[in-house]
Amino acid sequence: IKSGGWELFVSTLQFNLANDPKRWAAIAIWVTYMYVVFLSDWFFGLPATALEERTWIEVRDLSINFFLVSPILQLPFAPIVHPMMEGTFNLLLSWAALFAGFLSDDRKNKPNIFPMLPAV
Repeated sequence: IKSGGWELFVSTLQFNLANDPKRWAAIAIWVTYMYVVFLSDWFFGLPATALEERTWIEVRDLSINFFLVSPILQLPFAPIVHPMMEGTFNLLLSWAALFAGFLSDDRKNKPNIFPMLPAV
């Protein structure tokens, strides 16, 4: 990590929080959401930290096989995964990637009412 980039991020965040205290609410909501989804068993069942090792191995294997790049290139470390799981994984990630175009939508003559970055 370049110290200049990290220091710039921290100083910008401090400046924005000092000038616009409403941003604290957004940060608090985001931190709460991340805690509930990934670390707490309060709402959705087991937290992500309590998942079985084979679940994490399958996620890793699906990530390596994303869009069949590893098998097509005949890489020696291409894992074998269930085709239905691979198709679903690729479909969901492709669907999420479709929203990337909205992130680049920056029109000067018509400002966005709702910023797309938090929505994605």
